[in-house]
Amino acid sequence: MWILLVFLAVPILEIALFVQIGAQFGVIGTLAEVFATAAIGLVLLRLEPHRNAHDVRAALDRDASPASPMAHSALRMIGAVLLVLPGFFTDMLGLLLLPPVRMVLLVRLLKNLRRAHTRSEAVIIEGEYEHRPDPDTPPPPRLNDREKRD
Repeated sequence: MWILLVFLAVPILEIALFVQIGAQFGVIGTLAEVFATAAIGLVLLRLEPHRNAHDVRAALDRDASPASPMAHSALRMIGAVLLVLPGFFTDMLGLLLLPPVRMVLLVRLLKNLRRAHTRSEAVIIEGEYEHRPDPDTPPPPRLNDREKRD
């Protein structure tokens, strides 16, 4: 349900920002901002696969996990897509996902994941059990029966 609200709220917010900020920048300034951020986003989108491959290879060469470079790459891609979308709000979100803020977001995310992991500890339930063989299967031969066969 909340995702539907986001899809409805973002365009309304973008329209409101275009009216407010567009009045100050003018038509030419607003269009220049939209095209400039879209161009930056497209450049970042085109460069990201190469950067991601380089970062993952470097992590593997150091015998490190490629998870961190891949998380950084995913956030850079999301930021680039947000820059491509026209609007002041999506541009601001896209700029927030660029390197300085992205590090803060990843650190916070990792802390939340660790906190959730420590809360979900295994529960140990003690008990007793009795092995009851299936009545349709023959019982295994006893050691004494084998000795008698030999």
